[in-house]
Amino acid sequence: MGEEFLKKKGIIVNFLASDLLQKKKGDRVPSVTDYQTKYEVARGTIQNALSFLKDREAIKVKSHGHLGTFIEEINYSILQEYALSDTILGTMTLPYSRLYEGLATGIYDVFKENNIKLNLAYIRGSKERVRSIVNKTYRFAVISKFAAEQAISTGEPIEISLDFGSRSYLSKHVLLFRDKNQNQIEKNMKIAIDYSSIDQQLLTKSIIKDEQVEYVEMQGHQIISALQNGQIDAGIWNYDEIRDKNHQGLHHVLLEDSQMERDMSTSVIITHVDDSSMNAFFLKSVDKEKILSIQKDVCAGKIIPQY
Repeated sequence: MGEEFLKKKGIIVNFLASDLLQKKKGDRVPSVTDYQTKYEVARGTIQNALSFLKDREAIKVKSHGHLGTFIEEINYSILQEYALSDTILGTMTLPYSRLYEGLATGIYDVFKENNIKLNLAYIRGSKERVRSIVNKTYRFAVISKFAAEQAISTGEPIEISLDFGSRSYLSKHVLLFRDKNQNQIEKNMKIAIDYSSIDQQLLTKSIIKDEQVEYVEMQGHQIISALQNGQIDAGIWNYDEIRDKNHQGLHHVLLEDSQMERDMSTSVIITHVDDSSMNAFFLKSVDKEKILSIQKDVCAGKIIPQY
């Protein structure tokens, strides 16, 4: 019985810490009765869980009589330890470029700084990463701002918790050609298209417009080798891989600057709309500038990537 009580208390501490992470100094704390109704547990379990968080100085509250109880002090780092007590599972694309390596290194660093265990899985294709958040397989995902906004616009239950700004995801996309004398798409060309990537798919179709071409489906990372072996005539891909892996001999054409391309170069973290504790962690406890600084140092060779 005692063990079961302690287990239940731990779960309620997790729930309360997650709820309190959404609040700030001066906010009213829900009453014990409110929490009791919300979580369907005994009054004593709620009181013990609140006392536990107060004893550990996660919050300091003051009663104002019939007006309720209000937060005088709040410590987000302590709250998140209890709200995010398990190992957090996140996902991003495979770190095949220095920018991605830097981002992964920075994200691991801030989780370690906040005493939270993190496991990052590397999944190709933004559609799959969005699906992993919708299905709640992972707690957060790194994708482009464009892919996130596309998913949100179609009604997916995700939200952007952190926006790292322009050129944090990739420096630019380029149009690659097999023929060094070619500079534009022509009729009957074989063009690579990656249907697993929202960005690559829509950017490709925006460039092709109404031109009669043959689409060859493949994952983005296969485009360079497909060009080299003559399987395709052209394809859009991330310039960072070309630069970082010394594929400079590949003939490429810069794309015109556009809002779409800028949003595709912007890295964001998405969470499920129901995952308030994860969203609050990124909003209140993650130092975005530190991640960007680490990313910059990894790109410059000042820090060895660790992820």
